[in-house]
Amino acid sequence: MHRSSPRVALALLLSLLVAGATVALAAPAQADRWTYDDAAGDVTTQATTDTSITVTPLPEQANGDIVQVTGTHKARKVSITMRMRAPLTGPFMISAMLRVPGNRFMVMSPKMPGFSSTELMEFSMEDDARRCRGIKRTVGADRMSVRIAIPRSCLGNPRWFKFGAVLTTVALFTDASYDDDALATGMTLYGMPAMSPKIKR
Repeated sequence: MHRSSPRVALALLLSLLVAGATVALAAPAQADRWTYDDAAGDVTTQATTDTSITVTPLPEQANGDIVQVTGTHKARKVSITMRMRAPLTGPFMISAMLRVPGNRFMVMSPKMPGFSSTELMEFSMEDDARRCRGIKRTVGADRMSVRIAIPRSCLGNPRWFKFGAVLTTVALFTDASYDDDALATGMTLYGMPAMSPKIKR
């Protein structure tokens, strides 16, 4: 006695579904990623006098002008990648704020003559400097991007993270500095950087 063709087809379909589910479970989890397109021409500078501080927009300032930022949450690390309107030149500093469940961190990454390191600071510690191996800052070969990568273990292996970032460039001969908030148009005086949504794992 042979099986009817509908039953054979159903059995084959079920076996394919089970096999597909097994493959899906065995496959590595994909990284969660969030991208924001920042406005071009929104670099600002601060002018300080004895009585006031003002923030002035400089739409002609292309160096350090972020046009896109991406946060990525992988199994072993989180990263922030900023893409520029023009090749990045001269000294610069990245200041990034990270929020994770129950904690906050700050990453400071200057690249200046005689001073080029990347440090992670934890807000909840009395001594807020935290030694963390594996933090990397990478500038693209075409200098159109810069990336900060942080091991998840340094952040307590969080389920999610949020970030904000500011790129500051410096003119060596005048000491003038120029800022761009990666997630907002312009900068506010003494303001915290704008924050991304939660980027989950």
